[in-house]
Formats: sequence, structure tokens, C-alpha cells
Amino acid sequence: MAVLRINGHTVPVELGTLRVETVEVGATNKAYDGSTLNLRYGFKRRISFTTTPLSEMEAFALEGLVQGQGEYWSFDGNSTLEYLYSSRGVGPTTSTGNAQTSTNKFGGYSLDPGTVLIYPKSIVTGLKDFTVNAWISDALSNPGTEDRVLLATNNFSLTRSSGASDLKFETTNSGTHTLTKSSAWDGHSNFKMITAVIRSNPETGENAKELYYNGSSAASESSASTAKIPDLSGTTEFTIGNDGGSAQIWTGFIDELLIVPYAATSDIVSAWYAMGKAMSPLPKVYVDGDVIPDDALTSLFFGYVKDSTYLMYGRGASRTTVSSNNKRKLSITLEEA
Repeated sequence: MAVLRINGHTVPVELGTLRVETVEVGATNKAYDGSTLNLRYGFKRRISFTTTPLSEMEAFALEGLVQGQGEYWSFDGNSTLEYLYSSRGVGPTTSTGNAQTSTNKFGGYSLDPGTVLIYPKSIVTGLKDFTVNAWISDALSNPGTEDRVLLATNNFSLTRSSGASDLKFETTNSGTHTLTKSSAWDGHSNFKMITAVIRSNPETGENAKELYYNGSSAASESSASTAKIPDLSGTTEFTIGNDGGSAQIWTGFIDELLIVPYAATSDIVSAWYAMGKAMSPLPKVYVDGDVIPDDALTSLFFGYVKDSTYLMYGRGASRTTVSSNNKRKLSITLEEA
């Protein structure tokens, strides 16, 4: 077991910085006669640590992961509004079809084939770097149309190719560009985890656009110019299940849909696939590891980034010229929910 995992991702902890405390929950007040009155409700755990040096890509992604940023739909609620709402309480403006079924990947329900949910643009407004992650299935035979898993007003989409059993991650910005995973589907009962990542300002060695399939990279673009990073400022709505019309309706099941405002690293994506359970109810995150023995991703914590420190170096003969390699250390605190 790793020392510390957050939503399945092993966090790089700097040696000697990890602290685990038991904190009393309650207050101390004065009674009417002047005596001390202790109002103790219980105890909770607090974990604090500093990371090892991280690249900008790793630091931004870990910040978002720790703080539980993003939108999440489990589709497991027991009322229409509950399971159609996002983690921020944003309900769909329009919904058609059956919104739950006994076929699911995690939890009680998923979206039925043919279900269409249309949400306001606030779901994706302002996103530059972002990640879409979902567990989906589809029929083994191809229905013959480009059926959409989701769509943000023709700026980005996840689609099954017409005439093939391929998954397409497509973006549009002064042109269209597509990443493809061939032979992605093998029946309604077989869920696959698909992940689409946009990184709007990649550095050397990083991909601007990446498509993952079951936690592994299936296709990527290294350059932001060729990847045609989408501009979501013109987005008018966000649609799950098709393109908002009567055609291109997704014929499979959709479960555990996640949209986060950061570009997940390959380590984070593979950790999500290996979790073996549904994502945590954002903004809470699952925490386990050696710091919480015998607890396999069941304890929920709220995460905070207390400090972010850039590493500066002296160079030249006198070591007086200061430079940076954009490495950062994060000081993080996790409070038990």
C-alpha cells in the first residue's frame, strides 16, 4: 500500500513532512456559573504534508484532485432531480428517455440507452484545461450513425464513429481535429472507462490533447496548434446522450460521468481506472494508504492547498543569477469530512 492515496492516486510525499493528527471536534465555553463547559462531538483526522518537487502539469492536476474540483454525476439518486443534478446542483434544462436502469458500472443506476440530458453552458464555461471521464458501454452492432456520448455545442465531443465501432474525441476551433480509439465496444454489459484530456498550454514533453481507454493512452496530440484546443466561450449548452436533436442518440449506457477543470496526468487517469469503485462525491475525496490502515478508499476528506512554492536556483560562476525550472512543492492539508 502507498503511504497516501487520494481518489486512488498515489501522492508523492516529501520525506519527513507527513503529519497525522487526531483533532477534537467541539468547543469550550463558559457556563452560566463561570465554570468551563466542554461540548465535545467527537474526533476527526487531519493529515498534512508537503509534496516532492512537481512539474507544472503535475502540480495543477494535483491541486484540482486534492480540492475535489469539478462536476460529477453518479446517476444513483432515488428521484429524478437528484440523479440528474450535477455536484453543484445544476439541473438539466431538458431531459428525455429513461434516466435510470438496473444496468450500471458502479452504484445503483446509470443512464438508459436513448436518454438525453441538456444542461446550461455553465457546466463548461471558462474551462481551459479540463478532463472528461466516464464509464460507458454500447451495443456490439453499429447502429450506423455518429452517436454522441456528450457534446459541448460543437466545441468538443465524444462520439461513436458512423460505420465503425470506434470512439472519437473531437475538438473544433477554426477547423476540426479528431483522436480515435478503434474497436472500442463489445456489448451493452461491458463498460469501458473513457477519458478525454485538454491541456491548453503544454510544456516540453507534454501532450495538449489525449484520449485514454480503460486507463491507458489510446491517442494523443503533442502540439496545441495541431490539436486545435477548443474555445468554449461560444458554448450555449452541454448535452449528455446525443447532440440535442432527434438523431445521434447514444445507444448504450453512461455511468459515473466526471468533468474537472484540470488536465489529469496519466498517473491520475490510471488510478481512477484501478480504483474499482465510483468516484468520491465531490468536493470530498477518498483518502487511504498507510496513513489510514485497513481502509480501502472509504474515508472522505476535504482537501486544501495551503501553500505553493516555486523552486529557484542560482546559476553561473558566482551562483548569483536566479532561474527556475518551474518545479513546485505543494503544502497540503486533508480534513476528515
